[in-house]
Amino acid sequence: MCLASNMKKIILLFLVFFLLGSCSVFRTKAPSYPSGVFFPLVKAGEIVYPGRIIDHIERDGDKLYLSTQNGNVYCFDGAERQMLWEAKVSEDLMSPPSVGTENIYVYDRSSTLYCLNKKGNLLWKIDVEEGITSGIVELNTAVCFGTEKGNLYAFDTVNGKELWRFQAEGAIHSTPVFADNKIFFGCDDHNLYILSWEGHLIGKIKVKGKIRGTPLIEKNLVYFGSDDHHFYCFSIQKRKKRWKVKTGGKIFTSPVVSGKRILFLCWNNVVYCLHKKKGHILWWQMIPSRSLYRLEVSGDRVVVSSLSPVLVSFDLETGESVGGFDAKQELKSNPVWLDPYLLFSLYDDQKDSGRILFLKKRVRVSLKASKQSPQKVGEEVKFTASVIGFFMPKYEFYLKEGEEEVVVQESSENNSWAWFPEKTGDYIVGVRVFDEEENASAEIPFSVQESQKLK
Repeated sequence: MCLASNMKKIILLFLVFFLLGSCSVFRTKAPSYPSGVFFPLVKAGEIVYPGRIIDHIERDGDKLYLSTQNGNVYCFDGAERQMLWEAKVSEDLMSPPSVGTENIYVYDRSSTLYCLNKKGNLLWKIDVEEGITSGIVELNTAVCFGTEKGNLYAFDTVNGKELWRFQAEGAIHSTPVFADNKIFFGCDDHNLYILSWEGHLIGKIKVKGKIRGTPLIEKNLVYFGSDDHHFYCFSIQKRKKRWKVKTGGKIFTSPVVSGKRILFLCWNNVVYCLHKKKGHILWWQMIPSRSLYRLEVSGDRVVVSSLSPVLVSFDLETGESVGGFDAKQELKSNPVWLDPYLLFSLYDDQKDSGRILFLKKRVRVSLKASKQSPQKVGEEVKFTASVIGFFMPKYEFYLKEGEEEVVVQESSENNSWAWFPEKTGDYIVGVRVFDEEENASAEIPFSVQESQKLK
């Protein structure tokens, strides 16, 4: 009897602990604070510089680099929103700056390649025998680029001495990339080339169109688009196609990866989001105009600029539009996320002046009363707060009479407060709103008078 009773107690205790454990396991996890760009946006500042930007803003930590058609290279402190230095390089630059570990590289119309340090001092320059047609990239101790005659060059980053060159069968517009001790680049001869670090051919991947965008390498897979209206995924080791997707136009830009998704722009004004492993289209969205600018992934959003005044953004998971910004003039660069700023460049052709526009999440609190001031003693007045730019906000209401302030409703999720004034006077009703990162407040004056005065 005693044994049976003890067993019942043990079973009961086990069930209690199990139920308590289950509650903790299945308890809904509080949503995390959204990261990245948050709409709507408001102007937070700008940096003005002479000249017209060449294509892209390059980011290196908090530093921003760009070059202009009148021959200058600029370095800005993005966090402080100020220019650090400018360097006159050539009268006719053709490329945005490529930022390496210690050096910066640009070239001009005559295919002279310039190497600067990160203080803007010229270290060396070389005249290339043929027109440079690809982006420039630093790969370990070499700086590499392709030419109109199909040569991929590698020069020493220290002194500019030629290390080797590789001859392809067509012009090279694709910026080379380096992964797993191999160099990858696309070519107008419809091949994606794979070279050893010393410039020897390892293999080729043949498709039906010119490959002009920068390939993306992830583990044993390479992703790229071509002007045959297809986007491809190939196994690097076996050089066999995993999948390909038919698109509505040519692909010139480089893809970006976010989790299980891969995104790219197409020349038919569409941004595509594909399943990275399987290749099927998860979603696609039209953008205002054609674009050769890089996509910017910020938190759970992708931001897109194009040859239009309107910057747009989409939810990475669903593809739904999550906001935009009308700059009122054509965008001249890629968007860049530098927390807490989203920035891009504009250009004024009349002043021959560029500017980097810094945007920040708009945070605003407004307070509205259900009845107009003045009201009589004992008359219910409800005050409601409306917010922009907050995530799961808390509201604290307070009442001021002269210098005295009293909190009338402690911090809570309730965005309204009902007041039954007990005496006449001139008051200020206010609300403080805050979340994990933001805080703001709003106030409105309100008078309470005797009934006969209201008449």
